[in-house]
Amino acid sequence: MARGLDAESRERLLEQLAALLEQARVQRRTLTYLEVADALAMPPPQRIHKTARLVEILLKRDAQAGRPLRSALVTSRARPGRPAEGFFDRARRLGLYDGSDPDQFHDDLLAALFD
Repeated sequence: MARGLDAESRERLLEQLAALLEQARVQRRTLTYLEVADALAMPPPQRIHKTARLVEILLKRDAQAGRPLRSALVTSRARPGRPAEGFFDRARRLGLYDGSDPDQFHDDLLAALFD
């Protein structure tokens, strides 16, 4: 569960996140964690942390459903154009990523999303 959010809020925010990322996919663009937090009106404290947890939950749900990983569209200001390390850690734990080349892994995910 995204810490600091009740189950109902978490599910509502996950729906909003999915819609936001679908719009970004159609526009062939990425969003930073801060842009996503702002778009979701994520409540403080720890807005970015809560947003990152939602992104990881959506990553897991997309993987389980066999969908392209929309969470790859969320990137870090600290790692321009790339997701935060938590994204790659979660993908590795889910068996989706072997840890060998994060840039290529992310590029492949974006290509699948933008196809």
